[in-house]
Amino acid sequence: MRKILLVLIAMFSLALVTGCSCQTKKIDKEFEDLTEVVKAGEQDGVAIEKVQITVNVTSGIVSDSLTPLVPEFEAEYPHVGVTLNTISGGYTELRKTNILQLQSNQAPTITLGYPDHFAEYYSASAMINLSNFIKGPNGYTEEELADFIPSYLAEGAGFDDENPNDYYSLPFNKSTEVLVYNKTILDKAIELDPTISVPKTWAEVKSVSEKLLALGSQGKLDGIIQVATGELEISEHINAGTFYTFAYDSSANAFITFTRQVKSTYTERANNEQGYLVFDTPENVANLTYFQNENTAKRFAVAETFGSNYASDAFKRGQVLFTVGSSAGIKYNEPEGNKFQIGISTVPYFTEDAKFVIQQGTNIAMLAQSTNLERAAAWLFIKYLLRPENTAKFAMASGGYLPVRASAYETADYQEYLTNPPLEKRSFSKAANLALQYREQGYQFFVDPAFVGSSKVRDEVGSALVSIVVNKHDVKTRLEAAYATLGKAYQK
Repeated sequence: MRKILLVLIAMFSLALVTGCSCQTKKIDKEFEDLTEVVKAGEQDGVAIEKVQITVNVTSGIVSDSLTPLVPEFEAEYPHVGVTLNTISGGYTELRKTNILQLQSNQAPTITLGYPDHFAEYYSASAMINLSNFIKGPNGYTEEELADFIPSYLAEGAGFDDENPNDYYSLPFNKSTEVLVYNKTILDKAIELDPTISVPKTWAEVKSVSEKLLALGSQGKLDGIIQVATGELEISEHINAGTFYTFAYDSSANAFITFTRQVKSTYTERANNEQGYLVFDTPENVANLTYFQNENTAKRFAVAETFGSNYASDAFKRGQVLFTVGSSAGIKYNEPEGNKFQIGISTVPYFTEDAKFVIQQGTNIAMLAQSTNLERAAAWLFIKYLLRPENTAKFAMASGGYLPVRASAYETADYQEYLTNPPLEKRSFSKAANLALQYREQGYQFFVDPAFVGSSKVRDEVGSALVSIVVNKHDVKTRLEAAYATLGKAYQK
C-alpha cells in the first residue's frame, strides 16, 4: 500500500511540475478584493455566510504555536472561521499532502512551505498573487512592507518573470543555523589547556579538535558528564572509533553552505521552470576532499556517520562536542536530566569575506482553489499573523524561530524574551540573540533561488555529501554521478 501511495505521489508531483490540468474547486477567475465585505459580514446590504478557510501546517511546534492565535483572530473577525490542518512528518510531507489535495481539488486556502515548493505550485498555476492584496485597501503601505526583514521578504518574489517584484508568499517562520557545543566538557578542556576555545573558523575547528582528541584519548575528559547505561566515556568512544569532535546536522545544508563559503557555486536559476547544476567545480571538489579527510581524522562528521537522521542524537550521547543545527531545533540538543550544559555560537567559516550562514524557515501563501471571499478571509488571517506583535508572539511560543518584521524585535515582550527569558526558553533566547549578532558580525544570510525541481537537487547533494564523507567515495566521481542522477534537464 505504501509503495502504491509513493508512486501516486510521484505521478502527482510530475503532473504539477509539467502543468496541472486539474479542475479548480469553485475558483473565481477574476480577482476581486472582498476584504471589506468579509470584515463587515455583508455584501450590498445582504449578510454573507461565515467564510471558512483551511490552513495546512506541520504538526508539533508550528501548529502548537499557531493554535492560540486562531481564536484571537476569529474574535476580531467574527465572519471568518479558521481550520488548521496539521500534517505529520515535516515539510516534505506537507508538500506531498498539498500536491495530493491540489490533484483532488481539495487544496487548502493557505499553506506554509519553502520557496522550492512554491515554485512547483506556481508552475501549476496554483498560487495567488499576494501583491493584489498588498496594494489593496487592506494591504501594506511601503513603510509597512519595508518593516519586513529584506532577505526574508525577497524569497516571496521572483516567480513571475514578467512581474518579478510581485509577491506570491510572505515570510512566516524563519530560522538559521547555529553552532551548539558541550559547554560542560569544553570548560573543563579549557582549564586543562587554555589555548582551547570555541572555534570561529574551520581552521580553528581543526586545531581545537586535535587538542580535544589528545585530551580525550588520555582519559582527561572522562567522568565530567554522567554516562548512561550502555554509553561510553569519551576515551572509550575514541578507542572504538565512534567519537568525532564536530558534526553537521543537515548534510544538504552543509553542502550548500560550503559552496558559498569557498566562493563557489551550487545552482543557477534561469526562471521558475528551469535551473542548472553548477556545483561540479574545482573549488568544491577540493573543499569536499578536505572534509572527507577531516572525517577520517575524526574531526568532522554528519548525522549519517552515526546511522542517524540527526547529529543531535550523537551530541547528547557525548560522541560529539560541537554540532551545527537549526536555531529552531535547539531543544533537540539539550540532554535529559541536565547531563551537561550547552553553549551556542556562530557557525564556522573559512575567510572573513565569505561568512555565509543559511537562511531557513517557511513562508505563507494562498492557493488558487478558492473563491474571492475565501481569499479575502485568508488575506486578513495572513496579515493578522504577520502583525509585529503576533510574529513576535509566535516566535516566542515556538522557541527557536525568529520574528519576520524589524519592529517585532522592539516590542516590550520580545525584548524581555531576549534579555530575561523563562528558564525553559533560555537556549532559544540565546539562539535568537545569536541570530541578531550574525548581522553585526558581518555574516551574510543566504537562500538559493528556487525553481521547479530545486528541492530534488537539494536532496541529491545531501546524499552526495554522505557518500563522500561516510562512504569515502571519490569526490569528483560522486559529483559527476549526481549530475547523471539528476539528468540532462538540469544541465546547460
